[in-house]
Amino acid sequence: MSEEITIERQEEKVPSRLKGGPSPVKKLLKRAVPVLAVLAVLVPTGVAVGLEASLTRTKAELSQLQQWGRVPAADGGTWYQPGAEGGSPQGSGSAVPAGDASEPDGPEVPSYQELYPELYAQPHDWNTVNKANVCYLTFDDGPSARTPEVLAILEQYGVKATFFVVGKDTEQSRQWMKQIVDAGHTIGVHSYTHSYRKIYGSVEAYLDDFAQEYHIIEEATGVAPQIFRFPGGSINAYNGQIYQEIVAEMTRRGFVYFDWNRANGDAVSKPPSAATLTSNALDRLGVSSRVILLMHDSKSHASTVASLPAVIEGYQNASYTLEALTPEVRPIVYAYPNP
Repeated sequence: MSEEITIERQEEKVPSRLKGGPSPVKKLLKRAVPVLAVLAVLVPTGVAVGLEASLTRTKAELSQLQQWGRVPAADGGTWYQPGAEGGSPQGSGSAVPAGDASEPDGPEVPSYQELYPELYAQPHDWNTVNKANVCYLTFDDGPSARTPEVLAILEQYGVKATFFVVGKDTEQSRQWMKQIVDAGHTIGVHSYTHSYRKIYGSVEAYLDDFAQEYHIIEEATGVAPQIFRFPGGSINAYNGQIYQEIVAEMTRRGFVYFDWNRANGDAVSKPPSAATLTSNALDRLGVSSRVILLMHDSKSHASTVASLPAVIEGYQNASYTLEALTPEVRPIVYAYPNP
């Protein structure tokens, strides 16, 4: 309060010292009025011109970015990411050479998108197969000495299955992989090292591992795999900080991953008896119209092979068809946890 009183008193004294002549402030205001009047007219016009020019530039930039596939098309088209041969799941367009001098400045993209330019799935429809009363038998960790036994049982019942394979870059493993494909089953990538700490260390590390197994499968079978399964599932104790980024990158490249909603319980060092595995596999039979059943294919899983006929018969008796997964099948995946 005392400061305000002091200021008011100082202002009262100013005119007394300038007595006998007009205030300089008044003179300044008198001169400024015509200028302000002109500005009142010119400023809005200048702003409008500037905004119009800015809008024109923005439209031109948007059109150029659409040509490069960096933004959604004005007609409602979908995203296209450059670099994918034959397109990517987000749309279609011409690939953009990395580092092209004519490429416009755009949003910064992760450097790992430039890794493995050949590592893109073939164009396919998404989520177009959504059958009812179907069971997808899936086998992880093969091929192994059990693979021919599994194939023989599947042939006996006339059903198809899916094999998510790992490493084993040997001539024998390549022969087993080829047998899987030749019998009409689906083969997909599981992992090369199957080392959780290694492959989930970064997106780059995951791509390194995936690419190794992808090329082994392609060389052994002549088929480029289109689907895959994350070791430990898409969300596990090792990828909590990175799974969304990996999922996004693999989806951008067109690959489809599948988790599961049933398991026979053989993912242990000492698998249970065949009877227990069968009971687990048929648990809640009929509750889910679509079943993706997780099983394992390795030398130590003889009980899994022994349980397979009863598992197949159990689903068939419940009016399920047993089919192989394809990229078009609507996947069963884990939901992202709430933050």
